[in-house]
Amino acid sequence: MTTSALVLDLAFQPGLAMRPDILGFDKLEHIAAFFTLTVLMRIGWPGRAHVLQTVLLMGFGLFIELVQATDMVGRTASWADVVADMIGILIGMSFSLFVGKRL
Repeated sequence: MTTSALVLDLAFQPGLAMRPDILGFDKLEHIAAFFTLTVLMRIGWPGRAHVLQTVLLMGFGLFIELVQATDMVGRTASWADVVADMIGILIGMSFSLFVGKRL
């Protein structure tokens, strides 16, 4: 829960006016954030279905972008950010499944 609140805070902080960049450092931050959220969700709720957790996390990423698309936070929404979020989720799920089988 704390990590989710931190991700929301960072996502809604006023940003610098920059043009959207498809392969920028920002995308690595999205991947890292959603990788972390995914691994923590798998640790916190190990009995929940992977698909349910993936859908919840993807919904969280979409929610962030939808809020950024409004004038409420002064940010810009980007489909590339959603894709980066999904990549982070997939890497996190793969990592947790791999580590889970090893333990």
